[in-house]
Amino acid sequence: MVSLYLWIKFIHVLAGFLFLMGHGVAVFLSFRLKQETQAERMKPLLDLSAAAFPTSMISLLVLLVAGVVTGFMGQWWGRGWIWASLAILIGQSVWMGSVSRTYHAARRMLGMPYMDGNKPHEAGPPEPVEAVAAHLARTRPMEQAVIGLGGFVVIVWLMMFKPF
Repeated sequence: MVSLYLWIKFIHVLAGFLFLMGHGVAVFLSFRLKQETQAERMKPLLDLSAAAFPTSMISLLVLLVAGVVTGFMGQWWGRGWIWASLAILIGQSVWMGSVSRTYHAARRMLGMPYMDGNKPHEAGPPEPVEAVAAHLARTRPMEQAVIGLGGFVVIVWLMMFKPF
């Protein structure tokens, strides 16, 4: 019989895969948006990223809850690796949340509905596409990908090897 601990750990790992699947859309779109100069092409890319957002956030929440539960079930909270993993996850989430403002601003600039903090806003008048392209050209998708993937790699390493 499979223990409840293994089922929760399975859910934790599965949520991690779902998060990567949902968030991976935004990662690849950020590279494409940086190069794009046509509003007609920017808008569907931003819409696709917004469509993947709920999957990313729900799976991140499930990943976090299942991780906390397995931490209690496995009695890991006295070990440093679980605290380091949690700190990395929270740090990445805060940093990525600040980065996402760039893309919310691009939606606003394109005359699309957008978010400001947790508050949704209706579409307004679009700005010149050159201004939007210049705004997106300043993004740093490689930095975002390296920090995102690097943090995930470190967290997986900590979970598997439990070095401290």
